[in-house]
Amino acid sequence: MATATQSSGNNTAIIILAVLIIAALAVGAVFMMQDNRSGSERLGDAVEALPNGVDNAADKLGDQSPAENVQRNAEKAVDRVN
Repeated sequence: MATATQSSGNNTAIIILAVLIIAALAVGAVFMMQDNRSGSERLGDAVEALPNGVDNAADKLGDQSPAENVQRNAEKAVDRVN
């Protein structure tokens, strides 16, 4: 039968492990959200957006929102698999 001290030690280990997992996921999420496109990728995105208007194309030259970055990274991952 587990004593109160053993049970408390197990709970502490589980809490520490959960915090470490959450921290790792947070770091991964921040990395995925960064706009790390090269200049040529930004220019390519702007050229693709030209038919939608010059303002839209100019927006593609700046940093993308985190949602757009996640979508772009997901599309790149799918392309690598195929």
